[in-house]
Amino acid sequence: MQNELRDLTLKVYDAVANQGLWSSVLDQLVEQVGAQGSIVFEWVEEGGNPKLTAPIHSGFYSSDILDVYLSKCEHLEARDQAIIQRHTTDHDDIELLDDTLLAESVEELKQQEHVRKLMKLGIFHRAAGVMNKDNRSISLFSLQLNAERDQLEGKERHLLSHLLPHLAKALDLGIPMRQLQKRYQGVLSALDRLTIGVCILGARGMVVARNQEFQRQQETYRTFRVSQNGQLRITDNRGQKCLDALMADLSQHGKFGARPRKENITSHALDALCIEVSPIHRSDEMGSEVFDGFLLCSTDTTLPVVCDTHRVQQAFQLTAAETSLVNAIGQGLTNPEIADRRGRSVATINAQTKSILAKSHCANRTQFVRMMMRFGASFLTRE
Repeated sequence: MQNELRDLTLKVYDAVANQGLWSSVLDQLVEQVGAQGSIVFEWVEEGGNPKLTAPIHSGFYSSDILDVYLSKCEHLEARDQAIIQRHTTDHDDIELLDDTLLAESVEELKQQEHVRKLMKLGIFHRAAGVMNKDNRSISLFSLQLNAERDQLEGKERHLLSHLLPHLAKALDLGIPMRQLQKRYQGVLSALDRLTIGVCILGARGMVVARNQEFQRQQETYRTFRVSQNGQLRITDNRGQKCLDALMADLSQHGKFGARPRKENITSHALDALCIEVSPIHRSDEMGSEVFDGFLLCSTDTTLPVVCDTHRVQQAFQLTAAETSLVNAIGQGLTNPEIADRRGRSVATINAQTKSILAKSHCANRTQFVRMMMRFGASFLTRE
């Protein structure tokens, strides 16, 4: 089982750069826990109104069937998700909650319209968990169970407790890649279209490929250097130790559950950059052989970020004064610069910024800007 779990975990991370793998990944997950199907839901804006979508799902479902189901039962799914979210705690752990929360009794649950539709597909019990506690409108994981079986058992939950944090990280890191794949057929061949820096590393940290934004960051900040033997190195010892740990041990990944951004490589010298690493076991774009390398993503948080400020305010219960600072922080302005523009004291802006960071569970401004990007930011350069 340990080997199977490791293989599936590696496949989860392969889906970061190859979004077409997600169906296969969820099929394997479903099989391991004896489920019937699995869906990752996401709310998107369509014509100014929120719409529930299912961009990632196991092979048990077709996209057409899910579209029809959601067109008829979106309001019921929305109600269920609201209940799940109310029972989800604010800490970083991922909680997989049973459908017993959705009705007073099993008989009452069976009478619900969407449950009756699912029962016609041979499904009854469900379990769901929030994969991103920063923006709870994205990456809601749902597992559907065969109508002939009971809810998840202890050993199945134990397996999922190891796997879901990796799933959450892969879903989060895959957002820029998903945007890229919608426009371009090959992800790795179109990396220069991304506004974030991307560097592909071999098993020993050798640079295989890097996009233009990564090269710009390398020249601007001198945070990275390439050794004579072609290895990427982080110039700060603390940052290099973090990178070495992530490259040496798969268990070092997925340690922050539903807030994977906290896993970014930290260093005293990396104030402007948010650096994250994901394993790549196999990639069709890298050839048919096992690659066993890494995908390094580096976000320059001094560059302007445009996001949905209203959703950020709602997500973290920011005051009007705090919300007014969100865009300024996203523009890369320092606290003294913000104070000067707004005619406020630096002490006032410092206090408001500190409050924003506390409410959003961010250690610093770099993490906050990185978090903002999950609220509707585009990761693609203009044509």
